[in-house]
This record gives sequence, structure tokens and C-alpha cells, in this order.
Amino acid sequence: HTVRVGALAWCGPTLASGSRDRAIYLRDARSKEQHTSLLKAHKQEVCGLKWSFDEPSHLASGGNDNKLLVWDVKNQSQPVHKFAQHSAAVKAIAWSPHQHGLLASGGGTADKCIRFWNTLSGASLNCIDTGSQVCNLAFSRTCNEIVSTHGYSLNQIVVWKYPTMTKVATLTGHTY
Repeated sequence: HTVRVGALAWCGPTLASGSRDRAIYLRDARSKEQHTSLLKAHKQEVCGLKWSFDEPSHLASGGNDNKLLVWDVKNQSQPVHKFAQHSAAVKAIAWSPHQHGLLASGGGTADKCIRFWNTLSGASLNCIDTGSQVCNLAFSRTCNEIVSTHGYSLNQIVVWKYPTMTKVATLTGHTY
């Protein structure tokens, strides 16, 4: 990378790194090669990366270009899906461990939404306006819930029941 590296994700021996240079490098930790693959499709900084639980060759990437891309690293020429419905940077990404092909993404300050995608069909499933910047997303491995962390303006943590997206808990205390 030629500038700041802001996103990392492991899958077995493969490390994906995303940078302000708009590139995603795949590296085999066992290899002496600098990188094994280069993925390029974002128009701005890559700020989110997550490997799929159930499809190990699938990598989701989010960018400051407001795009969420899904890559099949077995066929790297183009992303399998390009989702462009967010209106701010996509940093928060989470794959469901409970439902094959279910991907969640969160938008920044100008967007404030958590969106759900079916990566098997490429369909948009749902959109929830959270009222503030979505910074992180994580599905529970033990129950069908997702947690979101938020920045401007609410600075909170919310646990949601999926798929109803009813709030289970709202955790406050952070000021930024």
C-alpha cells in the first residue's frame, strides 16, 4: 500500500488489507510473496473488510465511495455484487453465522442506516434508520441478534433482534 491501511480481515492463512489507496491486497501469511492478489474497484478509501463465515472465498469490502462490494476471491476480475444504496461511507460490515449469504452493512453520518443483503441473489432485504452514524456491526454466534455501535450523534451500542430489528438493549455511557 502507498498510504494509510485502515481495514484488515483474516481468513485462515489469508490476510486482506484495505487502504486509502483504494486497493485491497490479499496476502498469504505463509508465503514470502508481498501479496497473492490485488482487488481494485473502490473509487475511494477501503474502510471496511469482512470474510464470510460460510463461503470462505467471499470477502465484503466497504468504502468511502459509499459502496459495499462482495468479492469471490476465486474470480477476482470484478466484484460479484456492487451495492450502492448507502449515502455515506461503509465501514461497518457483518456476515450472519445463522443464515447463508446474509450480509449487513452500516452507513456513516450522512446515512445512519443498517442495510441487509442477500448475497446469493444480490437482493436488498431491509433498511433500518438508526438515527446516527453506524461504526461497527457484529452478529451474535449464539442467537439471531446483531449489535451496532454508533458515533455522531448518539454514541451508543444497540443490540437488535434479527430479522424484526426490535431493540433488545441500548447501552449508553460513551461521549464520543
